[in-house]
Order: sequence, then C-alpha cells, then structure tokens
Amino acid sequence: MQRTQPSTLSADGVLRLTCPRSWKEMTQEQLRYALHIIGCGMYSSVEGRTLMLLRFCGIEVTRKTPYGWACSVPVGSSDGEQHKHPFFLQSWQAQDMIKQLEFTDSYETMNVRLESIQGFRAVKLLLEDVPFGDYLQMEKFYQGYLSTKEQKYAVGLARFLYPYSEFAAGVTISEIDDAELTGCVMWYSYVKKRFSGLYPHFFKPIAAVSSSSANWLEQVNAQLRALTDGDITKEDAVKAKSCRRALTELDAKAREAEEFRKKYPNT
Repeated sequence: MQRTQPSTLSADGVLRLTCPRSWKEMTQEQLRYALHIIGCGMYSSVEGRTLMLLRFCGIEVTRKTPYGWACSVPVGSSDGEQHKHPFFLQSWQAQDMIKQLEFTDSYETMNVRLESIQGFRAVKLLLEDVPFGDYLQMEKFYQGYLSTKEQKYAVGLARFLYPYSEFAAGVTISEIDDAELTGCVMWYSYVKKRFSGLYPHFFKPIAAVSSSSANWLEQVNAQLRALTDGDITKEDAVKAKSCRRALTELDAKAREAEEFRKKYPNT
C-alpha cells in the first residue's frame, strides 16, 4: 500500500509532516490501512496509532540511536524530484504526534466508509434510499455479529451495505478481510449512533442484546405491525419503502405512545 501524504521541507529547514486529523481527512487507502490495523487485533491503541503515523507520514525508521530513532521521509525538491530527508524522532515526540490520531479509537465520528470492497459499491453513508426490508436484514446480521463475533454475520451485513456491482447476477460477497469486517461493523455502529439522535423515541438504550432468531423475529414483527396497523397485505409495500421514511414513522408512533402513557399513566 502506498504512502499517500507528502512531507515538505521549508527554506529554513523546518520539516512539516502531514497526517489526517479526522476520519473525513483520510484517503480511501489510509482508511483501509487504519481499519486493517484496528481489525487485525495485533496491536494496542498506542501501537496501532504509531503504525498509522509512520505510514501516513511516510516515515521510514532505520535504527535506534542515543539521540532517538533515526528516520527519513521523502520530500520534494526545487527540481521536482523527491529525496529522502533524514531526521531524528524521539519517543516523546512520537507520543505527542499520535494524539492527532486518537479519533481512530472510536466509531462515533466515523462519517466515512470504504467506498467499495471486492468490486461491490456501498450504499449511501446514512442508508438513504435503502429499503426497510434490507435495513431489517442489516440489523439482524449486526446484532448477530455483536453477540457471537462470528464472521458469517459480518459477511451478511457486508452484502447489504455493498449491494452494487457489475458482476453477473448471483455473484455476491462470500468472505471479507480484517479491514472490510472492521469497516462494516464500525460504519453500521456509526449509523446506529446517528439514528439514535435522529429517532430518539424509537431507539432506546437496552441492557443487553440477544441474537436469537426468535428475539429478532419478535422485534421485526413488532415494527411491521406498527407500520401496517396489523394489515398483512401492506407488509411488502412497507418493506419496499425507504428505511429512513419507515424509521421516521416508527419514531413518531413511539413518541405518541410515550405521550399517551404520560397523559394516562394508569391505563
């Protein structure tokens, strides 16, 4: 994977390194690398952020010396060519620099996602235009993965998050790597976080999540009954509607129910 951020050296000899300060500032290559580091489970948060810093800034560490780590970075010159610029990096400097990458410790600000995996393109970031029926399947696979950590659930989630391709009909995602798995789970977690703010009456905190099919089916049936008013002939039409429109309606119904309970507490 190529390093994507160039370093610059000013006329007075000041070396300036460039590193993302948010998920949004990452290139797709940087994002995939970050997700790989997070998902492979081989590094602590500090170790992972240090590796990201080296990769994103293009820093090459050659050896340890009494003055710090001997490093070099490619920088441009006046003739348009690049050359390696040597410098020393001390531990305290690296510790200070990786603070800029603390955002990678959380999905809550992850307002980006891998645009494609294995030739399959992603749906919109906040699931705009995703059918409600597909959203229900995403929720099933997401909850299943949280409860079991089995990859098959993450693969199922990926198939709905990345449904568009130019492959022949019937070709679908069969397995995913560490970066893709982590990307799918963190992206959907971000979506859930945003939805909890957009639809606060419908999305309520729960103490525990069950992945049993009976539990999931009970939740789906409750949502479908709320949207169809118990009319089974409307179910297919409801599933075909935008999930954002369906969630807006479910949130309104949940708010009305809360208001009713407050007004008639003994009912």
